[in-house]
Amino acid sequence: MTYVGAVPTTGDFKVLDSITTSSATTFNLRQGGVAVYPQSANHCLVVLNGVLQTAGSSFNIVNDTIVFASSLASSDVINQILVLGNVNDIGVPSDDTVSTAKIQDNAITLAKMASGTDGNVISYDASGNPVAIATGNDGQVLTSTGAGSPPAFEDAGGGVWELLQSVDASGTATVDFTYDFPTTYNNYVIYFNDLGLASNGYLAFRAQVGGNSGVRDGGNDYGGARYGRRTNGDNASTDLGTGDGNYSMVNINNGQGVFSGDWNAQGYLWIMNPNDDHYKYFQYNANYGTSGNNINNISGGGVMYQNGNLSRVQFMNEDGHNMSGKFRLYGLKNA
Repeated sequence: MTYVGAVPTTGDFKVLDSITTSSATTFNLRQGGVAVYPQSANHCLVVLNGVLQTAGSSFNIVNDTIVFASSLASSDVINQILVLGNVNDIGVPSDDTVSTAKIQDNAITLAKMASGTDGNVISYDASGNPVAIATGNDGQVLTSTGAGSPPAFEDAGGGVWELLQSVDASGTATVDFTYDFPTTYNNYVIYFNDLGLASNGYLAFRAQVGGNSGVRDGGNDYGGARYGRRTNGDNASTDLGTGDGNYSMVNINNGQGVFSGDWNAQGYLWIMNPNDDHYKYFQYNANYGTSGNNINNISGGGVMYQNGNLSRVQFMNEDGHNMSGKFRLYGLKNA
């Protein structure tokens, strides 16, 4: 490939294929056998018989052809046709020549980015180069692994308290947490709110040790407060009694009237060391209102002495009436 003058550094400059002349005015324009469509005659330098031709008078461009003003002869020689390039057409840049400054801000669209793997996240490695973070599993979160290391998908920590089970009661006689309390936690809390009873009576709690089945009042299936005490709103204290038959651990309302609507009870039951070989400790606290705009608080606690892991907790109205409310079981992660 040869050029007239200095080798151009920009523009889509093309030296076209040689043309064999004949008794004609129109000839095809080709480069490597492929048709070329110059933007106009003014974009072409045409040398005929060693003489530079004048665009627009000596020749014109029509699509991919050159049309001379007069017929040529087979003895004529078209020395060169150089297409200078279209307006604003710089051609194809050479490899590794486009700098960051030459690219407009926000010019790179998603469609122009290299394809990747669905779910991957783009980060940077220790050398500052882009890197794809491998897709994690469902439920995992992206966490930092420290300076000089790309982030990674890991299991969610869940915070100090982790929600383990939820029960929404509506007109039911019992609320059961059939949960095999694992050694992952030493402490569990069951929060209850908007708790209403259908009639006079009081809410009771009882606990079951693993390996047994069925529901009985007391006996071996459910254990109560072998030793315990509760304090009512008037600061009066009452022993809970001893023995498996006294299974009531929570004693809310104590027959003082129905609580419902704005008087619904709110409170918690704290369970400590549910997997101890012998002692399972309980503590509870609740606030509730009764007729006559009385606000009451009741708290208490106890211990159940029984072998085996705690596997079930049940709330019920000891008078057998239905109740409604929201119950949530949380585990406190061991330090």
